[in-house]
Amino acid sequence: MASAFPKLPGFVPTQEIDVTLTSQYYQKPNFRKVSSTKQEQNREVNHLANKEYPVPRKQPIQIPPQSGMFNPDYMSTTHAMHLPKVKQQNYTNPVGSKWIDMFYEFSGYFKEAVVESALENYRIRKITLFYYLEDHSLSITEPKQENSGVPQGAFLKRQKVLRADDSKTFILPEDFRINRDIIIFGKTIRLFDCDQYTREFYELQGIPQEPSFVPQSDSFETKTMTKFIPQKDTVMKDYLEHKLGGGKVTSQKQFLENDRKVLKFYVFSDIEYILHYYLADDTIEIKEINSANSGRVPFPMMLRRQKLPRKFSLNQPGQTYAEDFIRPQDIQYGQPLIIYNRKFLINGCDQFTRQYYFDKFNVDFPLGGQEEYVQQERSNIIIPPHNGIGDEQDSLGYIYRLQPIPPKKDFFKWVDNQVNLRFLAMFNTTKPEDKDRVFVITFFLNDDSLLVYEPTVRNSGIPDGKFLEKRKYKNVNNNNEFFTPGDLIVGNEVQINGWRFQLLDCDEFTKKWYSENFK
Repeated sequence: MASAFPKLPGFVPTQEIDVTLTSQYYQKPNFRKVSSTKQEQNREVNHLANKEYPVPRKQPIQIPPQSGMFNPDYMSTTHAMHLPKVKQQNYTNPVGSKWIDMFYEFSGYFKEAVVESALENYRIRKITLFYYLEDHSLSITEPKQENSGVPQGAFLKRQKVLRADDSKTFILPEDFRINRDIIIFGKTIRLFDCDQYTREFYELQGIPQEPSFVPQSDSFETKTMTKFIPQKDTVMKDYLEHKLGGGKVTSQKQFLENDRKVLKFYVFSDIEYILHYYLADDTIEIKEINSANSGRVPFPMMLRRQKLPRKFSLNQPGQTYAEDFIRPQDIQYGQPLIIYNRKFLINGCDQFTRQYYFDKFNVDFPLGGQEEYVQQERSNIIIPPHNGIGDEQDSLGYIYRLQPIPPKKDFFKWVDNQVNLRFLAMFNTTKPEDKDRVFVITFFLNDDSLLVYEPTVRNSGIPDGKFLEKRKYKNVNNNNEFFTPGDLIVGNEVQINGWRFQLLDCDEFTKKWYSENFK
């Protein structure tokens, strides 16, 4: 008769309860566990001889390779045991004795109730059971699962287990049957698989095992353990990389073959525009044709450079797939091109575009269209003389541009000519207070600048230090050109910034440099 009571200790009416008489009128149920020492004293099966079973075959010994050793009859020295190599022999003893340590492997599962969880009501816990024929003991391990929430690993240590039928006998190999239950310490375990060696053992006993089956899955395994494989959105990744200023061309071959190749079309919407199609990455830009006195505010771009979709839709960034972009074959003469719900009529192209369409698509694309407005050249600008304040190259920037750009320096000249030429000079004057003053003129070959320095002279009354700051100076004796090493010759007179110097001598490095470069 089926009972509607939950199968919990103390709630099963048909459960046999061992009671202890505590008084004359009261009986208390006894659910206490019996100690292992008392169980060993009450068991008589420990003194019985173990039953011997015929084993199918002996598992071969895994011998490491011996090819690298000088003596092939011994094992490798990298192993812990240095025993002679054992020749594989046929196993002739059909009966397993007590000293043979053999075990059989079964796979099983049991259901465990889960309370206070909205994800699952029960958990199916899969275990691996090992049965040792040597002493009829068994051990149980549970494979570890990630984020399972329960301790896993060694489920039951190796020991003998009594049967659940109160026969006071241990579990024997006959009790393990696939697709049947076995009770171990109150756990009802359903066996669903075993290894090949175990099947051979049972076939030799005349009781073959049933075929294996796959146990059912629980909510935890289907929802939690199933790994989510994310789908890579390459279009979104490319969009974000280009938005941050990076990104790569989809096809390197396309980029290398079509770099700097641009198709030019003349289109019309409300006014004339120029459409550029870049073959390197299939991008399009639309420029306005600005002319003088047109009455329109000059604006450089009607549409910035980007890939143009065939259909305009308000999708999320990156949801437009590559095959939906406009290609050169979509641009035809006389046909309107829809760009973000705006019609542009194709009126013509340039010579390069015409030749491209003829070679690629065998289409004669007509020439024509309004060219870009070419700004007239400015009249000759009168450059005023330099006032001597600051660098002349910096001052010229304010003449050509409202917002000047710093002048570019010759980087390779600056790197390759880290050489300084030093000269000893004096004032070429008749003033008694200046005719004995000595100066050191340094010429920097990396940027053709000059520096004039006056050494210290004690009790001269003249402050020493920098006389002329480092910058480029013009030689008034050479058509106001900047000083070069050819203008600084020992014995000549030079005029620097209005001061006349007589070059007296130079150092040894300067002499060597002049001898190698001025012959």
